[in-house]
Amino acid sequence: MLNAQEAEKSFFDESGDVAISNLPTSIPLDDREPIEYNNPRADDILWQKVVYRIIDLREKMNYPLYFPEEASDSRQSLFTTIFRLFEQGKIRAYAYQDNKEVFTEENRIKFDDFVKSCDILLTVKTDSITGDTLSAEIDESNIPNREVLKYYAKEVWYFDKHNSVFTVRLIALCPLWYREDYELGLQKRPLFWATYDDLRPYLAKQEALISDKNNGARETVDDLFIKRRFGSYIFKESSIMNRNILQYNNTAEEMHKEQNRIKTEIINFEQDLWEY
Repeated sequence: MLNAQEAEKSFFDESGDVAISNLPTSIPLDDREPIEYNNPRADDILWQKVVYRIIDLREKMNYPLYFPEEASDSRQSLFTTIFRLFEQGKIRAYAYQDNKEVFTEENRIKFDDFVKSCDILLTVKTDSITGDTLSAEIDESNIPNREVLKYYAKEVWYFDKHNSVFTVRLIALCPLWYREDYELGLQKRPLFWATYDDLRPYLAKQEALISDKNNGARETVDDLFIKRRFGSYIFKESSIMNRNILQYNNTAEEMHKEQNRIKTEIINFEQDLWEY
């Protein structure tokens, strides 16, 4: 029979599955905390640029954000995580609006209203004798994580003159739900915005499997975002006319050139900072 010390070091959890968090070299998930930001004062921001990206989960680099399609082995998809946090009231969700993001109480949406608007099925449990409703829950199979194929990401690049730091801060994520319509074909629906500051404490405890060849090479979902280990492309920048790239470029080649121009502008600003 195993003694208490041996049981504590076991690689297996109570159900007999391998529990990666039980490995001797692992930090328990509950003890993981987000890397602290260096929050600058507004007066110290010498330059900034707001950029909007699309994260396509069909890109191989982004698979750790899409899989697993069903929660397993201490892991679940990014959208399942966000969905459950929203359901439990642990994060705030804000209504999506074209061409602007408003993260205020007036623009918050309720989870029940969101579920109804998306026609997400509830599993209702009733009392076998009285027929009264005991609870209404959402099974994992009814969470539309398989249909969330992309995200909008809002980020800000800035230079902090006090600390002489040029860096980027992820501001918010918006899941994009793709659903097949018999008459209109594949339809895209931005669901809601969630600020990354709300998500970080939970994503820092959410493991991501980043390699099939080495199952020990695990990081948290927060690590993937903070270390920029995801694929994306620019579709908009902050500007006077507030247009996305598609609105003023007619061809894929023109769009690609505009994306490169925005990236080059950011890179050139950083290089110019250190030129003497």
